[in-house]
Amino acid sequence: MTDETLDPRSYTKLFLNGQYVEATNKETYGLKNPKDNTIVIENFPIAGPEDVDAAVRFAEEAFRGPWSRFTAVQRTECFLKLASLLEEDLMPIMRMDSLTSGIPVSLGPVREKTYIRNCVLYYAGWTDKHKGDYFPEDDGFVKFVRHEPLGVCAAINPFNSPLACFFLKAAPALATGNVIIIKPSEKTPLGSLAIATLFEKAGFPPGVVQVVTGPGSTGALLAEHMKIRKISFTGSIATGKKIQQAAAQSNLKRVTLELGGKSPAIIFDDANLENALTWTVNGIITRSGQLCVAASRVYVHKSIATQFIEAYKKRMRAAVNDFGDPQDPNVKLGPVVDAAQLEIVKQKVNRGKSEAELVVGGSQHGETGCYMEPTVFCNPKDDADIYRNEVFGPVSVIKTFETEEEVLELANDTEYGLVAGIFTKDVTRAIRMSSELDVGVVGINCVSLQSMQTPFGGKKQSGVGREFGEYALRIFTEPKTVLINMAA
Repeated sequence: MTDETLDPRSYTKLFLNGQYVEATNKETYGLKNPKDNTIVIENFPIAGPEDVDAAVRFAEEAFRGPWSRFTAVQRTECFLKLASLLEEDLMPIMRMDSLTSGIPVSLGPVREKTYIRNCVLYYAGWTDKHKGDYFPEDDGFVKFVRHEPLGVCAAINPFNSPLACFFLKAAPALATGNVIIIKPSEKTPLGSLAIATLFEKAGFPPGVVQVVTGPGSTGALLAEHMKIRKISFTGSIATGKKIQQAAAQSNLKRVTLELGGKSPAIIFDDANLENALTWTVNGIITRSGQLCVAASRVYVHKSIATQFIEAYKKRMRAAVNDFGDPQDPNVKLGPVVDAAQLEIVKQKVNRGKSEAELVVGGSQHGETGCYMEPTVFCNPKDDADIYRNEVFGPVSVIKTFETEEEVLELANDTEYGLVAGIFTKDVTRAIRMSSELDVGVVGINCVSLQSMQTPFGGKKQSGVGREFGEYALRIFTEPKTVLINMAA
């Protein structure tokens, strides 16, 4: 591939059994570029029941056929070849994906490419290391446990990180011997279709990785399918609940859900303010706030509130200068994903104006495209929607506190529980608070951060199960116990 952006018209078919094929279902929809709302593709396929059935059939054939005969070393070789292909081919795919996601291509060379490649290399090393257990025959029986692949898995991915989520779900699934069907968000499907061919080039057999496209109706077909054994979903709480219900009502397929957050960042009076400002501002404006780990609730100690809030407001106001064409490699901030998402954010912000004090932003940026000003509210009412619920835009809420006990109660008073950040030089306090916060990931002097080596996921309604690291291998395998009668 060259450095030029790929032609999206080349990726308007489903990817089944190692090739691009026309969807049997004739329903289609259009894709627009959120920077100016121009048409990217007019007729994009929606996979229907026959298409999903075909994907599952091909996946089963691959799982029980050629893929089942791959040794761990052979799987590792495929992963390493894939990592090599990504060096050259990933950036053109990411540039094309930006046409509908609005994600700035400037994030690609360092953040996205490194993140994705590291994910592939990490799981390449796990193919022969997910060991089982042995128990001695002190009762006359030898007992051992092995971890077996589930079979046909499916992933339903979000619009805000389509390529990263592709690999975060596919890599551990394949490392443990499963096969997987990917359904990208209907808003950002192009990169997922383009990336699928790299798995074939890397030596993965046809049917091991497939891509079907479409809206929630296509995702529902996957969640309901009787021959899919596992589904991993990243997205909204409302949709996650529907997927869990469909999984239970069909074949009790295993489910992993990552459902977003309203993440607190807690700034104590002894914090390094420059560091706290950098992390909290970046934690709400990156990807224009379309992050499940966005630092959208900022709690500041009263003794430093004036100083911190003024500096925070200044940086948020200045962020509008970073807006521009997301396909320009020099632009840092792009639009939200589409007009529908922009309208949701605007409605929440407009409602927030009667629930809290608007101190920065609050309006659409520019007359064309889907750009939303970085927005800051202060002193929200306790039941304010802007304070309680995820916005999924560049919108944060600041509240002050006086004691550790007070801020812990504020931070935990939510149905979300994904990530949190604590900013302080008192390590003892930081460690103490990390055990008290009802979240899956706690950053100390950082926030909105994930690590490939450690489990990622949320408590309460922020999700079910864990991804990343060794923990991701557990969600794609089932333990099997074998008992041997030594007296026979």
